Amino acid sequence: MGDRVTLATATGLPFVALAFHVATAGLALAAGFIAIAVRKGGVWHRRSGLVFVYAMVASGIVASAISAYEGKSTWGGGVLAAYLVFTAWITVKPLPGAGRRVDIALMSLAFALGTAGYIIAFTALGRPGRQIDGVPAGMMFFMNTITLLAAIGDARMLRARAIGGARRLARHLWRMSFGLFIASGSFFLGQMKFIPQPIRILPLIVVAAVSPLVLLLYWMWRIRLRHNLRGLMTATPIAPPRVPSTS
Repeated sequence: MGDRVTLATATGLPFVALAFHVATAGLALAAGFIAIAVRKGGVWHRRSGLVFVYAMVASGIVASAISAYEGKSTWGGGVLAAYLVFTAWITVKPLPGAGRRVDIALMSLAFALGTAGYIIAFTALGRPGRQIDGVPAGMMFFMNTITLLAAIGDARMLRARAIGGARRLARHLWRMSFGLFIASGSFFLGQMKFIPQPIRILPLIVVAAVSPLVLLLYWMWRIRLRHNLRGLMTATPIAPPRVPSTS
């Protein structure tokens, strides 16, 4: 259980799970970068974004299952990626009839992931190399801070009961972008050894890995600070749920 499972050594269900994870992760990366490149709100953006969400949710959940199977304490990363892109999607495309209970459940999940992640990060500070399963404590603190900020954002949305315009668009874009950053960083940096040697050019690999994070900062600067929505499809506010009359 403690040994790392690879496609070369896995058999049976672990092999199927790994192959599925690799395929969906590759599809998510391709769809995510297409969504970044095309016009926001256009047909290709919506289609590639939907593929990205489906692939990331599937890949993230399977990745967490594989990590749990290997006995890793850092298995929550895949669930975090799935949570981010799913909540980003339902921000602009609410689930029919889901109601507030789904939003509360997702918020609770984020708070649980962030809290548990912080406990593991503090544990890593006392381990050799200040890391667990190859993940440095600093990266754990960073990722789980983002998780808790996302959970706080969920709480604020639930309290407001409706968000629209720039706030809604910013929520969608930063969660999508950070989800893509998790995927790109995990692949281009975490799996660098699988990139063929002739194209394993470190500066290009780093640029590919961090480009979604750079774009995230750009969109937040443009939308939240400059309030510039030019060329973007803005969304109408999410209507608060109707409360049955007691009269």
